[in-house]
Formats: sequence, structure tokens, C-alpha cells
Amino acid sequence: MSKRNKKRDNFIVQGTILAAAGLIVRIIGLIYRIPMTNIIGDEGMGYYSFAYEPYSVMLLLSYHGLPTAVSKLTAERNGEGRFKNSHRVFRAAMLLAILIGAVTGAIIYYGAEYIAGGLNNQPMSAYALKVLGPTIFILAIMGILRGYFQGMGTMVPTAISQIFEAIANALVSVFAASYLFAAGEKFDLVLNETSHAEAYGAAGGTMGTFMGAAVGLVFLIFVYFMFRPMLNRQMRKDKNTRKESYGRLVNLLVMTSAPIILSSVIFNVSTTIDGALFSSLMQGRYKLSENTVASLWGIFTNKYKIMIMVPVAIATALATSIIPDFSEEMAAGNKGRLVNKIHHAIRFTMLIAIPSAVGLSVLARPVLVLLFDNVGDVDVNLLRFGTLAVVFYSLSTITNAVLQGIDQMKKPVIHAAIALGAHLLVLALLVGVFKTSIYGVLVSYILFALFICILNAIAIRNTLAYRQEYMRTFLFPTIASVIMGAAVLGAYYGLNSLTKNTFLSLLLSIVVGILLYFILLLVFRCLKEEDFRSIPMGGSLLKVLKILHLM
Repeated sequence: MSKRNKKRDNFIVQGTILAAAGLIVRIIGLIYRIPMTNIIGDEGMGYYSFAYEPYSVMLLLSYHGLPTAVSKLTAERNGEGRFKNSHRVFRAAMLLAILIGAVTGAIIYYGAEYIAGGLNNQPMSAYALKVLGPTIFILAIMGILRGYFQGMGTMVPTAISQIFEAIANALVSVFAASYLFAAGEKFDLVLNETSHAEAYGAAGGTMGTFMGAAVGLVFLIFVYFMFRPMLNRQMRKDKNTRKESYGRLVNLLVMTSAPIILSSVIFNVSTTIDGALFSSLMQGRYKLSENTVASLWGIFTNKYKIMIMVPVAIATALATSIIPDFSEEMAAGNKGRLVNKIHHAIRFTMLIAIPSAVGLSVLARPVLVLLFDNVGDVDVNLLRFGTLAVVFYSLSTITNAVLQGIDQMKKPVIHAAIALGAHLLVLALLVGVFKTSIYGVLVSYILFALFICILNAIAIRNTLAYRQEYMRTFLFPTIASVIMGAAVLGAYYGLNSLTKNTFLSLLLSIVVGILLYFILLLVFRCLKEEDFRSIPMGGSLLKVLKILHLM
């Protein structure tokens, strides 16, 4: 096997590791939110979400773009044997991250009351928001370490640190939410007020975020010092005498990360703006109380969004992995290979996203009843009718990465801005004029991702003369998913009537659905031999399928 092919196989393996870790993290995040929701209720989770959204925007400014830039610049210098300059990239990025993390963290901490009360009309969410200020500083530093390891060619430290972070977050969040909720109840009794219990409980949840970040950072620092002897050996072998100035490196880091940050900020800020607009309209025009609005928002962000973002984690991990690979093919002028990789990336994403959307839709009620207390019709309807978001957010995520990988860095920024404007117009009309309440937020949320998908598809086609294949990418997986969905629904209710056990019935029906969907993909010839050979252990699975005469 050639060195280039080995590199490509290693890239696929590393991407698979990151995708697996991302999925585990999302599942842990879903699991711990169940007891936390049951402890502090929808109102408490509403305060948690109102605090988390502005924090997420600031986190994007301090964390999201720099790790990717560090990874790219580090890999370039390591590939040329310039290990000393590679480490200077790390140092420059660390200094930049400390500065940005300190500033953004201070904005969140000292501006918590204004953001919570002045912007979101939810002053009780300030307690949770204050805790998240120091968290940003820690995550900014941790992001540089993750990006540096990725540039060194390994995703393992990032993957393990993400899992440790998620476990610590889960444990502390549940314990702290329970403890502070009880303290808030006593405070409410003394003052003869309400909502302090829920607000304090939300702050307990954000303490878990802080402790998770701290644990992840400690692990990465430990790994870095384990790597130091190897790094020192590499730098001793580096005979390059020209040192890049820190000023130049900072400029490169900023120029590389800025488009990624802007695109992500616009892409994610929509929920923050949605929350402020929704709260303002529902409290101002329809005279709903603060806690009622917080409860509705808690259902949308904590139950609906958390559920649909679990399968989207696959697309997010794949997007992280393809940017450097696509950039390499683009720079080498390998247009044919690049187009083929884009096709496979989009098709692989849809093969997972489409059945996930159908499965969540048909099993909406039993899944929510199993996971959460106090599940009502609003909870179920949001998930049942809103799973198209899984498809559109997965597709928009992967096509954003494609554009960034083919040096169209500004396009995702422009497309996200256009989609945001259209999305807000739809939201204002649906909630403010047609009185659709939280369902208007749902529709506008889905349309936001759809608008980006359409604009990205046009840009990719115009840049590469790319033509998307539809039958094996969209049509056949949709048909297979609909058949699977009907079978899963029937299997669940049949098993539940026999066993009277929701968990066992769900588990067995999901297994039936996965097997049936896989068989249908083979029947529709959506999977070919090269697809199996491009994934880890795919060759072994292909041999088994051939023995069974399924290929």
C-alpha cells in the first residue's frame, strides 16, 4: 500500500474515532438531561437554555475556529518537517486563546444580568449564565490542545477528552442541580416567591459544564506532557533555521479561523435570537408569564433539540474530518477525486440522517415517555413533526464543510446570514401574526437549515460543476426508511402489548428497524463494495455478506 493510501486510510480511521466519540458524548448528554429535567422541570431547563444560548455564541468566538486553524497550520508545517515552527503555531495559538477566552468569559460573567434580563427577558437565567463565564476560558485553552493533537495526526486525545468531559459534566450537573434546587426551594419559602428553585437548579446544571471542561483540560495537559519527549526529538531533527514570527503566526491563525467562526456564529446565533424574540412576543403581545414561556422554551431546546442533535453528531464529526482532506485534493488539482469524495460524504450522511429522522418521528411518544417525566402533546408533536431538521441540519453541516474544504470560506458565512434573515422573518410572521406559539419556532428552525442546504448546493455546483446523484443518496434511502418506520412502529406496539415493557419493546423494535433498513439498502443497491472498503472493518463485513449471498 502506498504512503498516500495509508494516509487516507488513517484519516478515515481517525474520523471514525471522532465520530464514535461524538455520538457517545451526545448520548451521555441526552442521558444526564433526563434526571436533570425531572429534577428542575421544564421551567428550570428553560432558564438553563436561555443561559446556554448566549454562552454558546461567545464560545464560538473563543473556541470554534481556532482549533481548526491550529490543526491546519500544524499539519502543513509537520508535513514539511518544520517542527519548530509547528510548535510556535501552538504557542501563538495558546496566547491568542488565553486572551480571547479571558475577554469573552468576562463579558458573560459580568454581563450576565444584562444579557438575561435586558436581552432575553428572563432575569432568573442570570444565575446559570454567571457560572458559564469561567467555563469559556477553560474551553478556549482546551480547544488549542485538541487542534494541536489533530494537526499531529491523532484524534484519540480529543476523543477521550470529550468522553471524560461528558461524564464529569453529567455527574456534576445532576448532583449540583438537585442540591441547588433544594436550596432554592427553601429560599422561595422564606421570601414567599417562586422560580428560585428552578433558577438555582439551572445554575447547578451549568456547574456540570464547568467541571466537565476542567476535567477534559487536565487530561489533555497530561497527554501533552506525555508527548513532550517525542516533540522535543522532532524539533531536534528540524534543521530549518528560519523561525516564523509570532506576529505572522497570529495573523495566519486569525485569517484562517475568522470565516469559520463567522459562519458558525451566524449558524448558531439563530437559537439565541429565537429565544429572545419568542420570549418578547409571548410575554409582551400574549401576556404569558415568564415561567410559562420558559417552560415552552425548555421543551423545545431540552427535549426536541437534544433528541434531533444526537444523529446530527455523525455529520458534525465527519465535517471536522473532511476539511483538511478536501483542502489537500483541491490544492493538488484532483477534481475528479474531490467530486467523488463529496458525493460519498453527502451520501453517507444521508444514509444515516434519513432513517434517524423517520425513526424518531414514528417513535416520538414512547421515546419521550421513557426518557422524561411529564410528557405532553406539545413535547410529542414537536418531535413527531420536527424530525426533518435531522436531515437538513446534517446536510447543511456537511455542505458547509465541503465549501470550507474547497476554499470557498466566505460562502457559508453569506449563506448563513441570508438564511438567518429569512428565518427571522418567518418566525416573526408565524409567532407574532399567525399565533402559532412554539410551533412557529419549530417551522422557522427547520427552514433555516433548508435555506442553507439550497444555497450551499448551488455554490458547490457552480464552483465544481458538481451534480448530486439523487436516487441512491435521497430517494431509495427515503423509501427504505419509510418501510422501516412502518415496521418499527408495528413491532413496538406489538411487543409492548405482549411484554408491557417500554424499554425492551423500544430496544427490540430499533434492532428490527436497523436490520431491515440495512437489508433494504442492499436490495436497492444503495451500498456497493467500495462503500464497505472505505470504512474500518468494512472488508470483513463485505466477506460475510458475500458468504450470505447478500452482495
